[in-house]
Amino acid sequence: MRLYFAEIPGGFAGRFRAPGRSRGAMSAAAWSLLLAALGRERGIKALPEIALRGGKPYFPELEEARFSLSHTRGAVLCALSESECGCDAQLISPRDLAFAERLADAREREDFTLHELWCLRESVYKLTGGGDLRRMRFRRERGEIIAPDPLAACRLYGGIPGCAAAAAEYAPGDFPERIERVELSELVY
Repeated sequence: MRLYFAEIPGGFAGRFRAPGRSRGAMSAAAWSLLLAALGRERGIKALPEIALRGGKPYFPELEEARFSLSHTRGAVLCALSESECGCDAQLISPRDLAFAERLADAREREDFTLHELWCLRESVYKLTGGGDLRRMRFRRERGEIIAPDPLAACRLYGGIPGCAAAAAEYAPGDFPERIERVELSELVY
């Protein structure tokens, strides 16, 4: 697995290299980041055809390139792997702490920040293709993150300014040490 991120300044009005799957500019930024990652790793200059399998996008003609995308205010994140994967980034906001007791049990609040926990839940949700985000329970045992799916391996990341981030995959031990930065100039015309 490789992880990539790019910072997207508020109010950015440039033209991204790839169209988004929704109307928002951050969706286009995330897909453009995927294109940049595919360019770095495989020399690909245009996104391959995209299809949906169980609601999850994939490349029918490039099955060995599995991916996951995330965007939050100010940043986009992309996981690119040869196996199923999931990733998530969340802007850290003190306002969100009011929800901690409703979204996390006591053990989870001891083991993770609210933003770390939410990133873990989203990354496993994207990996598995489902689940109830509010009921997924995570814990740490001897420093290892234990996910609700016993086959899923998870890792938390820093490195995106002002954000928490996580990745999940069915291939334990395949996580990179850090998230690679991609400059905004690589995502736009």
